[in-house]
Amino acid sequence: MNEGEPRNAVRWAAVIGGILIAAAIIALYAPWVRIFDLRKIVVIGNYYTPVAQIKDRCGIKDGANLLRAPIRRGRISLLQLPWIMEASLRRILPHTLEITVYERDPIALVVDPTDSSRTMVLGEDGVIVGYAKDASSQFVRASGVSLRSVSSGKVVVDAEVIRALNYMHLRGLGSDLFPRIDFSDSNIITMYTVDEGEIVLGPLSVVEERIDELKALLETIDLADYQTIDLRFGGEARLVPRKVVNP
Repeated sequence: MNEGEPRNAVRWAAVIGGILIAAAIIALYAPWVRIFDLRKIVVIGNYYTPVAQIKDRCGIKDGANLLRAPIRRGRISLLQLPWIMEASLRRILPHTLEITVYERDPIALVVDPTDSSRTMVLGEDGVIVGYAKDASSQFVRASGVSLRSVSSGKVVVDAEVIRALNYMHLRGLGSDLFPRIDFSDSNIITMYTVDEGEIVLGPLSVVEERIDELKALLETIDLADYQTIDLRFGGEARLVPRKVVNP
């Protein structure tokens, strides 16, 4: 091997490093020189939030100096959008900004407590993400749910309510069986079947246990045969059959 080759490699590395450092200094302190100007924004991970809305909300415009771009502020702005649960921004030199967003999964519809004719979409972490365009959605419809605003400006539901709805989803009890659940009385949470049968679960604090009991019970009975199933007594379900109408 030629003894001069390692020295040449080091020399070229130093030259290239110096060029990059010089370019960065120029970009930072001479922004009118278009070395690292933003020419392309790539958005990844969105489904519910339009690309144009994400680009606008991040606040970093085409032509901006990519090295000076306020990445942290852009992320904070994106987190104000109701669907977006997490976001990251990454510079890809020389001219690209990559935005990756993680959106909330919708798990239920919530009846607007101020207007029962309107329903809102509830995200997996309890954040209201907007109004539902189609009330005949595939999601369970929850009524009697209290809403509150938090410091971020978002509207959220009670933690116990979101835990109950998430557990229903986890156990496979969807709107095909139970299109509606009522949280109006926290001591008597009631689910309704597609043909208006009632499943009385009892207090909100034990709903997960009652859902487990209901799941086991459904393996042994035909749900359509009963008008009421009362699970408030822990381990002992009280079943009221539907009345048979004689022809």
